[in-house]
Amino acid sequence: MKDRPWLTRPFMAAALALTILFVVLLAAVIRLAVNESRLAGEPAEGVIWFSSQGQYEAMRLADTVLMFEADRVSRDEVALRFDLLDSRIRLFEEGSMTERVTSMGYQDEIAVVRSLVERQRQPLATLQANDTAAVSSLHYDAQTISHIMRDFANAGMLDGRERQEIVRNNRRQILLEILGYLLATLAAGVVVAIIVVRGYRSIAQAEAALAHEKEVSRLHRAFTSVVSHQFRTPLSIIDASSQRMLRRGAAMSVDEMTTRVTKIRNACQRLTRLMESTLNAARLEQGEITFHSRPCDLHVLIASICDNQPEDDQSRIRRSLERLPRWAMADVTLLEHALQNLVSNALKYSPADAPVTIRGWLRGSDLVISVEDLGVGIPADEIDFISERFFRARTAEGIPGTGIGLNFVSQIVKLHSGRLDVESEQGKGSTFTLIFPYKPAQRLAAAAQPAD
Repeated sequence: MKDRPWLTRPFMAAALALTILFVVLLAAVIRLAVNESRLAGEPAEGVIWFSSQGQYEAMRLADTVLMFEADRVSRDEVALRFDLLDSRIRLFEEGSMTERVTSMGYQDEIAVVRSLVERQRQPLATLQANDTAAVSSLHYDAQTISHIMRDFANAGMLDGRERQEIVRNNRRQILLEILGYLLATLAAGVVVAIIVVRGYRSIAQAEAALAHEKEVSRLHRAFTSVVSHQFRTPLSIIDASSQRMLRRGAAMSVDEMTTRVTKIRNACQRLTRLMESTLNAARLEQGEITFHSRPCDLHVLIASICDNQPEDDQSRIRRSLERLPRWAMADVTLLEHALQNLVSNALKYSPADAPVTIRGWLRGSDLVISVEDLGVGIPADEIDFISERFFRARTAEGIPGTGIGLNFVSQIVKLHSGRLDVESEQGKGSTFTLIFPYKPAQRLAAAAQPAD
């Protein structure tokens, strides 16, 4: 048995799992193909075209009726327009369009259109230009049909968008499933290979190593996500200051050299704090991190956050802190992370010349700090989900990001017994507001007053 590890139970179990995963993966691919065929087979343009044609013919009939009343066209022309409208309406009563009309809930409206057409069919045969009542009735019904067709075209466009959105969501879900199945299949294949090569005992060791590797990989992915989101700004500050020092060299004055070195040191300190917070990211989400409240100079904290932004963006930041208390009790590190995230997001999602405004004030017993931008904004139907982990608004498409920042901010403000409020209008900008109970740092504030 040891010479033939493919006959061992672990190998057979792994091979069976591999087979099952392959079947499930194939089923997911088939589902994806069916999903894509739905997207290709249910275009909204068909509904819009048919309803637009019906609206057009109804409007032409209404205009022809008026011309007939003015004795400018014959009754045959009116009858022709009537027959053309009737043929367009029949398109909704035959074939696949009937199912589409029913699925959109417009079968009653189409029935009304049909009743209006049939009501005018007999009077049309004897219609006279001087019969004001009959002419007015036919003109009114034609306009009514035109309005119904217009509404149906609008509904068809919205219905088509909703169907396509459902298909796109299904596509994303299926693709994620396929990716998971591929990774699982790869893992199962590795296990099978290890069993064949190293035997039963080696497999037990490999499984233990694999479990450890998965945990390390999970932590590494979490770390990488935070690094990519949080570390970019201080690294860019270090890089910009270093490049300037290299270019200018001995031509730099002592003051300028001091300024550049200070920026680099501040950015390095920022990276150190980010490293510490990254190591606690998983514990923060689990609610296990310790909250350390201590006196915090809010004005200095906000100034430091502004100075830590890229140099090209610092001139865009406006501060309105006249009504913000200088000292308060808070977790300085966590609060800095939250505000740093909001400010960097506001700069990132705004045009290069658009200002970003930081405001602070007391509202009753609450401390309020807001960050306002004039950027891409958030769609109204997505605001409630904006603080969910990994969620990104559709207006953020094409802008780098991981979707963890606002979730991080919301958890931090919850640790301060507060909340994160979001006000946004798509295409006009957003305002993110931290609201948490104000706890004055009285002794430290009093000690700081003589120095001011």
